[in-house]
Amino acid sequence: MPGPKQSDGIPRLGMLARARNRRGLISSVVPFDGGLEGRVHLVTLEYLDPNSPQEETLLWEREVATDLLAPTNLPEVERTGPMVPGDFDALVRATRWTALSPFLDPADGTRPMDRMPLAAPFHGAIQVEDFQLVPLLKALRMPRVALLLADDVGLGKTIEAGLVLSELILRRRIRRVLILCPASLRTQWRQEMREKFSLSFDLVDRPATHALRRRLGLDANPWRLFPRIITSYDYLKQPDVFEEFRAACRVPEDSPHLPWDLLIADEAHNLAPAPFGEESEASKMLKLLAPRFEHRVFLTATPHNGHTRSFTGLLESLDPVRFSRTAENLTDGVKRRIQEVVVRRLKTEINRHGDRPRFAERRLEALSLTLSSEEQRLSQAFGAFRAKVRSLMARQGRKENLAGGFAVEVLGKRLLSCPVAFADSWRRYLAGLEADEEARVEEVHSARRAVVEEIADDRETEGRTAHAARTVGAWLKPLEASLRPEMEALDRALEALGLSAPGRPPRRDARFDALLRLLDQRLRTPEGAFRADERLVVFTEYKATLDDLVGRLRARFPQPGVLLELYGGMGEPEREAIKAAFNDPADPVRILVATDAASEGLNLQESARYLLHYDIPWNPTRLEQRNGRLDRHGQARDVTVFHFHTEADDDLAFLAYVAGKVHTIREDLGSTADVFDRAVERRLVQGASASAVRADLEADLHRARGRAHVPRLEAEWGGQEEREALRDFAAELDLDPPALRETLEKAMGMRAGLPRLAPADEQGRQQLVHPIPGLWAGLVDDTLRLPERRGVRGVLPGLVFDPERLVVDVGGRPIFRPRRDTALLHLGHPLFHAALAAFARERFPGESSASRWSVRRGPLPEGAEALVLLTLEELAVNDLREGFHHWVRTVALPVRRGDLAPALPHRAPLEWRSDDGVPPTPEDLAEAREIWLEIHREVRAFVDQSRRELTERLRTVLQATAASARKNEEARFKTRHGEVSSLIENATMQRLERELAELRSQAGQGLLFDEDVADLERSTAEKEAELRRRREHYVELRDQLERERTRVLTHLLPRRYEMRGEAQVFPVALEIRLPEVGR
Repeated sequence: MPGPKQSDGIPRLGMLARARNRRGLISSVVPFDGGLEGRVHLVTLEYLDPNSPQEETLLWEREVATDLLAPTNLPEVERTGPMVPGDFDALVRATRWTALSPFLDPADGTRPMDRMPLAAPFHGAIQVEDFQLVPLLKALRMPRVALLLADDVGLGKTIEAGLVLSELILRRRIRRVLILCPASLRTQWRQEMREKFSLSFDLVDRPATHALRRRLGLDANPWRLFPRIITSYDYLKQPDVFEEFRAACRVPEDSPHLPWDLLIADEAHNLAPAPFGEESEASKMLKLLAPRFEHRVFLTATPHNGHTRSFTGLLESLDPVRFSRTAENLTDGVKRRIQEVVVRRLKTEINRHGDRPRFAERRLEALSLTLSSEEQRLSQAFGAFRAKVRSLMARQGRKENLAGGFAVEVLGKRLLSCPVAFADSWRRYLAGLEADEEARVEEVHSARRAVVEEIADDRETEGRTAHAARTVGAWLKPLEASLRPEMEALDRALEALGLSAPGRPPRRDARFDALLRLLDQRLRTPEGAFRADERLVVFTEYKATLDDLVGRLRARFPQPGVLLELYGGMGEPEREAIKAAFNDPADPVRILVATDAASEGLNLQESARYLLHYDIPWNPTRLEQRNGRLDRHGQARDVTVFHFHTEADDDLAFLAYVAGKVHTIREDLGSTADVFDRAVERRLVQGASASAVRADLEADLHRARGRAHVPRLEAEWGGQEEREALRDFAAELDLDPPALRETLEKAMGMRAGLPRLAPADEQGRQQLVHPIPGLWAGLVDDTLRLPERRGVRGVLPGLVFDPERLVVDVGGRPIFRPRRDTALLHLGHPLFHAALAAFARERFPGESSASRWSVRRGPLPEGAEALVLLTLEELAVNDLREGFHHWVRTVALPVRRGDLAPALPHRAPLEWRSDDGVPPTPEDLAEAREIWLEIHREVRAFVDQSRRELTERLRTVLQATAASARKNEEARFKTRHGEVSSLIENATMQRLERELAELRSQAGQGLLFDEDVADLERSTAEKEAELRRRREHYVELRDQLERERTRVLTHLLPRRYEMRGEAQVFPVALEIRLPEVGR
C-alpha cells in the first residue's frame, strides 16, 4: 500500500517538527533568499522535552534528518494500512507520556486542575511513600517555590527534594540548578540524583575548574557552562570563586527571569545567621546567593536552633517576600506564613498515624564497664590536673581563662575517647613544655579556632589537634612548677597502663573488652563464627582512636574483609567501595569503624542495626547524626544504639547520662543544643560537680523544650489524598507496569522484531533478548550494564517495571530495597527517553513512519454503529515561552447513521484499554474505511473546532488566573514593604537593650553562654555596630523587595499569563472501533 502523502517540506508557524533528534514546535519562520540555495528559512524551534537548550534558531535547509507535521495532519486511513493494535497502543501511550502538564482539567476542560498532576514519581527509580508526596504538591502550588524541608533525620528529604526538582524540570519551569551542600555530601547528592532520578549534575570545585580550563581555556567559567551543578559551601564562599559565580549571573534589567532557576541547600542550618554580631562567611554567602534564584528548597532536620533571629534569618533567605530576620516573638500572621513553606514530620508521628509502623524503633542500651584500678588512676589524675589549671586561671583575665578552658578541653576530650588518643596528645603537650619559647595567649586562641573549624579530612584534624596540644604546653610553660605534681601523677598513670611510649595498646582497657563482649553476644555464634545477618558500626570522634581500634580488632579477627575503616579524607572511590561492601549482604565485612567526619551522608541501614558510640561527642547534634546513619528510611529492623557507662568515672558517667537524655528528647534537640553545650562545658572543662550539673541540666531542659517550636500544618504527615491524585493521574496517562514493559519492548522491536524481553523469572525480572538491536546496544551498555570487575565485562541486570518487585518483607515490615542485579526502569530512564523518541519519529511522514490508525471490535454506545477514539495532542505556550499546557487526550466520537455524533463524557484512557490484540480482518478493514469515508471531513472539522475552543478556554482561564495572581502578589509586596519599614524604624538602642536583657536571662538559665553576649553588653561601640548592621540589612532587604516587586509585577506575571499565539491541536492517532461480532 502506498505510504502517506509527504508535506512540501516548507516549515510553517505552528507545525510540529523534528530536528537534532528532538521534537518541538515551530514558533517563528523568517524566509529569505539564500542565493544559490534558493529560498531558505530561519526557524525558531521550541522543544517539547525538558532538556537544554529549550529553544534554538536553525537554518532549516541546512539541518539534516528533519521532519515536519502539519497541525491538522490526520492519519490517511484510505491510503495506508492499519497498525497492529499492540503497536498502535504503544504509539499512543508514548505520546501521552511526553505531555504531562495539563493546565485544564482533563475531565472538564473549562477550569484549571483541582488535583495537581504529579509526574515526577513516574520518573524515578524509587518507591514513593505517601508522606513524601506532600512537599511535592505543596511546592507545585507555589508560583515561586520556597520550601523548607525539615523532616526528621532519615525520612528521605533528599528524595523529597529530588521529586520537586524532577517535577519542575518536567514542567519546563527550571533549567539551571545549583545544589549546595557540605563537601562530604557532594558525591552522594550526585549519585542519588543519577541513580534515583536519572539526572546528571557536574561537581564544581577547584580541581574540576582547573581541569575544565585546561580543556577549554583560561576564560572557561563552570557557573556559565554547566546547567546543573553541585558544590560545597566552603568552596563557593571563597571570594574568588563567588566572584566567578556572580560574573555568570548577569541578566538584562528588564528580564522576567533571574539568572538561576532552583537552589537546593542541604544541611541549611549551617547557613543560618548568628543571633548577634557578625555573620559567618557561609551565612553571608547565602544572603548574596539566594536572590539570584527563582525557586529555593532548603533541607535540614534542625531548622530552629532556639534563637528566633537565626531561624527567621534563614527563612528570610528562603523567601524575603514572606519573612524578615527578627528577634521578636512570631506573630500569628508570620506563623501562618511559616506553615505555608515548612514541611516537618517526625518518624513517631508517621508510625502513629499509619496502618502499621513504617519506621523502625530505636533503643538505647548502656554497656557496663568495670574499670581497672590503673584506668581509674588515670581519670583521677586528669581530674586533679584539670582542677589545678582552672584554679590557676581563675586569677587571670578573660582571655587567659578561655585559653585555660581550651587547654583542659583539648586533653580531656582525647581521654574520654580512649587512653591511646590521650597519651598521644599528652606527649605533644609535654613537647610544648620543653620548647625554647612560651606561646602567647593569642596563639592558643588561634589553635582553638583551627581545632573548632569543621574540616572533612581527619588527618588534618589530627595534625591540628597535635599542634593545639603543643601550643597549650608551650603556653603553660610559666606554670610548669605549679602543675608539676599533677603532671607527674598523669605520667605515672600512663606508665601503669603501658602508654609511656607510642605504638603500644594499653595493658588494661575496659572499653575495648566491652566491645569484644558485644561482638561475641550480638555478632558471633556460640561456635565463634560471625553471623551472616548482623553487622556493627563503631563511631569515634578521632582518627587516633580509630587507628587503635582497627589495629587491635584486626589482630583479634584476622579473617580477610571482616573489618573495614572509614575516615574523613579518604578518596571518593575508596569511600564508595566501603559503603557498597558494607551494604552488600554477600560481603564478608561485619565491623565498620568510622569517624564523625566520615559519617555525613553515610547510609548504612540496609545491612546493620547495631551501632556503638565508642566515645560520646560533646555536641549532641553530632550524636544524633551518628544514630541517623542506621535509624533512617529503609531500615527494616529495630535499631539498638550502645554506649558505655560506669559509676567509677564521673566524666564517663556524665556523658552516658547525656547520651540517654539526648535519646529521650531528640525531637527537641534544636532548642536544647545550647543547654547541653553549657552543661558539658561546666562539667568536663570547669570541673563542676556532676550531680549539680545534672540537676541544673534537668531544669534548663524543662525550660528550653519547645523554645525552637516550628509552626507547621499537623495534617501533613499523611499523604493519602496525594496518593489518590497520583493514581488518578496514572489512569489519565494509561500508565502502569505492564504498559511500561510493553511500550519499551515495542520500541526496541521496531524493525528488529519481537520478543525483545524474555519471560519474567520467579522474582518478576526480565532479561533483554540477545542480540540487542544495534541502535540500542550502545545505550544499553552505557546505562544498564554493570561495571566491569577485574577486567571482566559487566553483566546486564534483570529488568523490573514495578517498584513493588523490589519490596522485601523483613519482620513484617515492607522495605523498598534496590538490588545491584536488578534495574528498576521508569519514564526518566535513558532507555525510555530513547523509546519515546523512537515513537515520536514514527508520527512524522516518511517511508517507515507509522500509519497512526487502527481498527478493533468491541462494545459500543447504545445506537452507535461505530466509535472513533481520536487522540489529540494539545500544546499552548505563554509569552515566557513556557509550555504551560501540554496534554494528550482521547475523545470518544460515536458514529450514528453515518454521521459523527457529539463526544461522549470523558473517561480515563485506562478505561478504554482493550486486551484485543488480534489484527483486523480484510472485512474489518473494508468496513472501517467505509465509515471513515463518510466522517473524515467531520473529524477534520472537529480538530479545527477543538483548536479554536481550546484557545478560547485557555485565554479565559489564564485571564482569571492572572487577575488573582496579581492581586495576591500586590497584597504580599505591600504588606512586606510596611513590615520592613517598621523594622528599620524600630532598630533602636532601646530595643537592642531589651534583647540583650532577654539573652542575659537565658544565659542565667543555662540557655546561652554568657560570652555570647558579654562583648555587646560591655561595649557601646559594639552595640552601635550591631544596630548599624541591622539597619543596613533591612534597607538592603527593602531595596531587594522593591526590585523583586518590579520584576514580578511588571515583567514576569504579565508574560506568564499571556498566551503566545494560538493553542495547537495535533491529531496523534485514531482508532475505529467496530461492533463486536454477532452483535
